[in-house]
Amino acid sequence: MKLIGIVCAFLICTNLLAQQENKGQDSRIFYNIEEALQTPKAVFKLYIEHDNLKQLPERITEFKELRELQLGGNPDLDWTLVFELLVQLPQLEKLSLSENKMTALPKSITQLRKLKILTLVDNPNLDWEKTFEYLKALPNLEVLDIGNNKIKDLPSNIGNLNSLRKLFLWNNQMINLPPTIGKLVALEELDLSNNQLRRLSSTIKQLNQLQKLYLWNNYLTELPDEIGKLQNLEMLNLGGNNLTTLPSTIQQLKQLKILGLAYNNLLYFPESFSSLKHLRDLDLEGNPKLNWVSVFAKPKKLKDLEILNLINNQLIDLPPNIDQLPSLKTLNIKQNPAINWRSAFTQLAGIKTLQQLDVSSNNIQHLPSEITYMQDLKYLHLGSNPDLEWKEAFFSISKLKRLEILILSSNNLKALATEINQLTHLKELELGNNPALDLDGVFETLSSMSNLETLSLIDNKIAQVSLSIGKLKHLKVLHFWMNEIQLNSLEHKNIQNLLPKTSIIYMPRYL
Repeated sequence: MKLIGIVCAFLICTNLLAQQENKGQDSRIFYNIEEALQTPKAVFKLYIEHDNLKQLPERITEFKELRELQLGGNPDLDWTLVFELLVQLPQLEKLSLSENKMTALPKSITQLRKLKILTLVDNPNLDWEKTFEYLKALPNLEVLDIGNNKIKDLPSNIGNLNSLRKLFLWNNQMINLPPTIGKLVALEELDLSNNQLRRLSSTIKQLNQLQKLYLWNNYLTELPDEIGKLQNLEMLNLGGNNLTTLPSTIQQLKQLKILGLAYNNLLYFPESFSSLKHLRDLDLEGNPKLNWVSVFAKPKKLKDLEILNLINNQLIDLPPNIDQLPSLKTLNIKQNPAINWRSAFTQLAGIKTLQQLDVSSNNIQHLPSEITYMQDLKYLHLGSNPDLEWKEAFFSISKLKRLEILILSSNNLKALATEINQLTHLKELELGNNPALDLDGVFETLSSMSNLETLSLIDNKIAQVSLSIGKLKHLKVLHFWMNEIQLNSLEHKNIQNLLPKTSIIYMPRYL
């Protein structure tokens, strides 16, 4: 019996090791066909986009385990010949053919029976009716991205693709949707952003599995009452339209967690809005005519609301009842310079759950002492308030003992007050675009802040790095990009030796 147990244990371990090995192989990406051909059985993902390919080598059929192939940006390929090879890849699940100037998909695509994800972005000359006719033969097709294709009229046979879970139609030119869109009953995500939609088809009510609906940047003036039938909808982005209100049926969206309404022409909310008790994130940026009483008429019913965006709303006072929202954690009131800040901070002090506050770009001149009552604040953005009286501001900020992130960019700062040392939990400090800063003084002031992990000094016209920077040995990340620093390898090594545990970044990561 003991021997059998040992053998079983050995087999289990062997199987687990094999699974781990396969998992590692599955995550490996090849970017070169010739390299991939050296180990054809290990090729699970092949990315050969924008390679100016004239033809695919026939040996690509050796990639019997290939799951994902990205062929975008190779417009000179003969697609009939390409698909004669692709149909010999029995495991192919994901195929990207973006930016290929295709005029037609070969009928042989219907043989890719395991295909789950197809991307046809930026192929505006495709015959979409014929394309959908072929695609309906793919029983496992779940994700289709046909964004950026100048589609004006979506063919009605889109409704035949009833296995789709995600459909991306972003950045086209559609004015209306065909009623057959309602046949896509398996859809969980639908992206119609950046089109020219004037209305939504009432058949959208049939998409009862829909969880995410993107409609930003269209021409919608109203929503159909039927939108309330989307019982599983969790995210609805309606930013950049011409809505003046919401239908009362909005209350039926019991699962809605994220609602984006930025830059509409909203005037009021229906009373039923307060029934969205699971709403967590509300974006109302750029709606200066909105009746705020109608938004938070019954604030305690919005018991899950944690994130509220009120940027650029020409506010004079904060919306009434905002301090009665029971779970509000993040509030952005950037670009509202006419606010009565003493009144506002008195109201904010009453929000005991508030942890993140953005009051940047507001021309605040005196930071009200009421901010000191916001003892749970962890994130404070005070950037672009250059006329602020900083001596009294630092005194007040120093009382925020739980503060972890402080942003003071673009404030014409010349020095940091020593009171900042009282922020013993501060982990990140942003001092970008303050070129008059006395950096030696800054390094001295921050030297005792042992919990400070990230310091940003971007865009400060720094030409030389003082050796006093060595006082910041506790830093993990130091941002120096968009400055005038030019170091040779020896100078860089000397600075790195001063900060051996710090990642010093001279350029943005995305460059």
